[in-house]
Amino acid sequence: MPEDAEQILKIYAPYIEKTAITFEYEVPTVPEFSNRIAEIQQKYPWIVYEEDGRILGYAYGGPEHTRAAYQWTVEASVYVDENARGRGIGTVLYDALLDILEKQNFVICYVLIIASNAASVKMHEKYGFKTIGVRKNSGYKLGEWHSVAVMEKQLNDFSVPPKPVVPIGELDYKLE
Repeated sequence: MPEDAEQILKIYAPYIEKTAITFEYEVPTVPEFSNRIAEIQQKYPWIVYEEDGRILGYAYGGPEHTRAAYQWTVEASVYVDENARGRGIGTVLYDALLDILEKQNFVICYVLIIASNAASVKMHEKYGFKTIGVRKNSGYKLGEWHSVAVMEKQLNDFSVPPKPVVPIGELDYKLE
């Protein structure tokens, strides 16, 4: 997957340059982005949607926080090529991502969404995410302040003690 960094970065770059969906200001270099992918894949899934050899979207999980007690929480992200939106690619990616995260034994999945993005909030609600708070004016981008909705979805029960998280490389899972 790090070898796909250039194609994936072409999907991500417009989100950086044209939107506040990501609070990143500068498009990373291909080597920087490749390193991000490789680092995430040490524990978390990074999946792509491909048609005819072209990547049209990607999704991944990542650390929600890094302290030990947070190891059963995960943050999810999904991005679709701006020319391929509305085709259900995000749904395919989210279905697979959430299934994998559940099988890895993560207990809670979080997403951070621009609070004014009603379509994204609604889509996440469809997946069972619930808004647990709004971080008012927490990011400044494109000349204005943006509030962020924090949404969560329970993936597994609150076992005591919790099951160990299975790193993605050790998970017996096949994407169709």
